[in-house]
Order: sequence, then C-alpha cells, then structure tokens
Amino acid sequence: MSKNEWVKELYIYRNNLPVPPVKENLHEFLDLYFAERDYKYFEWFLYYYEPTLNAKAMGYVDEFSMRGHFLDIKEAIVFGMVKALQKFDPSLGVPFLIYKDQYVENEVDKYVCSMRHGFTMSFDEQKLARKAMALYREYDYKSDDKTMRKIAAAIGRKEKDTREIIQCAIDNTHFVDFYRTYVDEDGNKTSEDVTCDYSYEPCREYMHIWQEEALFGAYRNLDYREREMISDHLGFCSECFGIFEKAQDENGKTVNAFRKGKAYIDLAAEHTLSSPDTAYRICNGGYEKMLIDLAIGEYIHIVEFRLKEKTKTSVTYEYCADHNNDWGEIRYTFGEDDYDVIRYVYADKKGGFFFAAAGEWIMNVSQFENYPKRKLIVTEKL
Repeated sequence: MSKNEWVKELYIYRNNLPVPPVKENLHEFLDLYFAERDYKYFEWFLYYYEPTLNAKAMGYVDEFSMRGHFLDIKEAIVFGMVKALQKFDPSLGVPFLIYKDQYVENEVDKYVCSMRHGFTMSFDEQKLARKAMALYREYDYKSDDKTMRKIAAAIGRKEKDTREIIQCAIDNTHFVDFYRTYVDEDGNKTSEDVTCDYSYEPCREYMHIWQEEALFGAYRNLDYREREMISDHLGFCSECFGIFEKAQDENGKTVNAFRKGKAYIDLAAEHTLSSPDTAYRICNGGYEKMLIDLAIGEYIHIVEFRLKEKTKTSVTYEYCADHNNDWGEIRYTFGEDDYDVIRYVYADKKGGFFFAAAGEWIMNVSQFENYPKRKLIVTEKL
C-alpha cells in the first residue's frame, strides 16, 4: 500500500469535510446528537475522535493478526457505534463511550469470524454454541453417537445439527471462549457456561460493570493498611472482595457464612493502634481517597470543604469541586435563610449544583453547631 493510500485510510472521516466547531469535550458533540438526533454531530465527533479510532482499530489488527484489514475493522468499529447510538438511553447515566464498547466488540467479532471461517453467527447461535461446547467439554470432548445425542437433547437440536454447531465452535475456539475455567475460593477448578450476552440490553449492565471496576480500582490504590482495615470494618475479603467465609453450624458442618464487620475498637486492638479514634481516622481517610479517585475519573461529583473562619455571627468555608484545586468561598450568617457566595469557581460554570450543594451543607451543619475543619461530601453520582 502506498503512503497516500495509507493516509486516506487513517483520515477517512476528515477528508472532504469542513473543520467542525471545537468543543472542550467530545461528549458535547454526542450530547447535541441525542438532543437533536442530527447525524452531523456524530460526524463532527468522528472528525476529532478519528486518532483514537485508528488506535483501537490497530489494536484489533495486532490482536487478531489481520494485517490488511485495518480499514474494514475500523468501519466495523464505527458500525458498532452507530448501532449503539440507536439503542443508547442518556438518562441511565453511563457515558456513551463506555456503553458503545459491547456493540463495537460484537461487530469486530463478527467481521473477524466471517473473514477467517467464511460464516457468521447470530447472538442466539453464539449462546447455543457456547452451551453445546460447555457440554462437549463436560463429556471429555467425545464425539461418539451417544454423546452427540445427549448434547443434542440438551440444546434442543438434531444430532446432525449439533455436530455442525460443535465443529463451527471448535473452529472458533482460538477466537472466542465458549466456556470459562477458573479456580474458586476452595482451590477447586470450576467451569462456567458462558451463555450470557449483554448485547440486547447492555446499558444497565455495562453501567454496573463500569462503576464496579472503578470502585475496586480506587480501593486497590489505597495503601496496604487502609485496604486491610476497610475490608475488616466492612466485612469483605481484601483480595477477592468476597462477603462469605467458612464457618460451622450448630451441627459442626462447614457452611458459608457472611463475614462480620469489625468495630473500630476491635480494629484498634487487632492492628495495634493507640485508640479506636485512630482506626476511625485511617478508615475514613481511605474512604476520602477513594471518593477523590472516583471524582477525578468522573464517576461521581464531590465537594471538599476547608473551614476558613468562624465568628459569633457567621461561618465561612472554602470549597472545591471534584478535587480540581480551584477554591471558591461561601459564607453563612446564622439565622439567615440563604448563604452568600463570596467567590465562585470555574466548575460552577459547568454545573451550578457545586456551590448550591456547598451552601446547603453549610446551612445544614449550622443547625447542629458542628463545624469540621475539613469535610468531603458526594453531591451527585453519575
């Protein structure tokens, strides 16, 4: 391929297209699309997103060793994004660039499968093949008539069709896992039938997966003592996040029981700390680190407060939105129905709830005459 041809493939969404308006965040183009359902906004998005799109396409090319298929894989990615646009519901809160991943992977999978073997599978066929392969493995990969009849009966297909399904699946085992093998908590090897498919209604499931991965990532970023004390306090395993542990019932039989969280006084004794207050400070310091981590990653919104001044008639706090180190200032005069914003911050221009949440918090704590020197609150979950 010549250099000119390669450049054309790299910039197919920039050729013959006027330069779109510049946005601070590419999501703004997508927001406009979902508001007006005008495809031009998606084209503008692709104009600026194309370098990332090229990197993703090359990643698939390298992963599947499919040199010469760059442009087709790139188009498969975009086709998956277009499908995701048609299904996406902005009200659920998950960003489109996270939501679209399942559709993109499905389209790339279908393209690669078709190019390698000359056939494609629908999602229902993939689920059926996965179930058949799980049974095929369970029967020690036997292909005799008796085994095939058992598998055929289990999946509700004729024996001849079952053999064809398994043969197709075998051809794809280097490409798609039809079953998953893992070691459980007891050290036993277990096989899981992978027949679930998030492609029909992936938004809610993907949002949960996205949030869980972010939460666990923030937890792993803590230091060792913080992780151990938080897991002991809340009652989960610091390694696998499991909430069960082995115990004995009244008959002496081993059973799974919920892990019990430990009080701060017990944490202090177990971790040789000076007092329960120290255990409290370590745990809550870890929680704050996690909240800041999640806010920086735009999974939640937070406001941090620093007490600046307290007089007989008023209290003044500096506040910062999403840990961006841009500090505003709010003063509340006791007995008043509202607060005064002394200094706004840049974040307020993008979301008025920042100073509003800060003011409401100050008015609330004043009722109890509790003025912490530093405080962090969550104002909105994404």
